[in-house]
Amino acid sequence: MKKTIFSILLAFAVVTMSFGQKPRNIKKEPIPATMFQVTYAAQFPALDTKTDYGFTNTIGGSVIHKTESNWLFTANGNFIFGNQIKGSRIDVLGESVTTIYGEIIGGGGMPSALALFQRGFHFQAEVGKLFPFKPNPNSGFFVQAGIGYLRNRIRIDYQIEAQNPPYQVMDDYQYGYDRMRGGLALHGETGYLLMSNSKIFNFSVSLEVTYARTRNLRDYDFRVFYDENGEPQIMGYTDKNKRFNDFYYGIRLSWMIPTYQRQPEEYYYY
Repeated sequence: MKKTIFSILLAFAVVTMSFGQKPRNIKKEPIPATMFQVTYAAQFPALDTKTDYGFTNTIGGSVIHKTESNWLFTANGNFIFGNQIKGSRIDVLGESVTTIYGEIIGGGGMPSALALFQRGFHFQAEVGKLFPFKPNPNSGFFVQAGIGYLRNRIRIDYQIEAQNPPYQVMDDYQYGYDRMRGGLALHGETGYLLMSNSKIFNFSVSLEVTYARTRNLRDYDFRVFYDENGEPQIMGYTDKNKRFNDFYYGIRLSWMIPTYQRQPEEYYYY
């Protein structure tokens, strides 16, 4: 899915670049331009997301078209990753497959090396407006908002040891523990965008928020916990009607490659 998203964005950018554009003077007038962005965002979770994850990173790419009247039309995709999972391994994997120390005993009778990570993706289409500020009419403060789709989950990373394989979470079994959920997402951001006069130094920095109304995407939760009487409490089938409020906020940095043609510098001969 992630490869498909980025392939579409890249293909759109290449097609856009193939069309010639009339040279314009970026210093003196607003110009239409299509830009390809590489982005990184540092994000913090809130609402239901905060119960599962801590600090989060995203990297991605965007294709932005800025019109002559400084409207912004954006399509972007982002890969979500982090290593701060809330709770212990017992909370994530349950008590039926872990020891009292949260370890999983592999097929060879020894503790297996496991690591838990956050993984996901987010893509959306957005519309915004640029309000010109220095150093030229194509740079300035902007706001934009859009709609898309967000998915997140817990990734169980393990080492396949020939003499001690962790059968409990290998292959398809890990999907019973990853709490994958996804749904419709709303996104908004505001910041500053610079299209430099030299066409070399182009970037944007912005504050952003993302809210997603998600639901369980796995049919079954394998986790088992024991009550005070030692009776197993099986999580079992997930509730497909339950909805989660996933929320991220943070700061995003982007580096841009514009496709417009600069007007040649004027020279005077005497």
